Amino acid sequence: MKDCIFCKLANKEIPTEVIFEDDNTFVFKSNRPVSEYHLLIIPKKHINNFLELDENILNMTKIAQKLIGDLKIGDGYKLVFNGGKYQFINHVHWHLLAGKLENENDILSKT
Repeated sequence: MKDCIFCKLANKEIPTEVIFEDDNTFVFKSNRPVSEYHLLIIPKKHINNFLELDENILNMTKIAQKLIGDLKIGDGYKLVFNGGKYQFINHVHWHLLAGKLENENDILSKT
């Protein structure tokens, strides 16, 4: 999609700190982290939302599992998947969160 910020990040049109990349999936650090570890996991192919998600979810899942192991955060993490009015950017993405929260009162610390 032409104006999608996540597509632009995955296509390297906008600089970001890349954590992982393969042919189908792109992982980068959030520029507005809410926790010590705040990574975004996205398919490179533009997919608007969860209801349109295809086989890309398998690759995203395997990469999330690998990152959780590599970062040694298996004892406490959140994998957040927003949809509908809670999805700020219309490109499927997961937030992988772990470590110290920036704001203990944030909704993420209570769920």
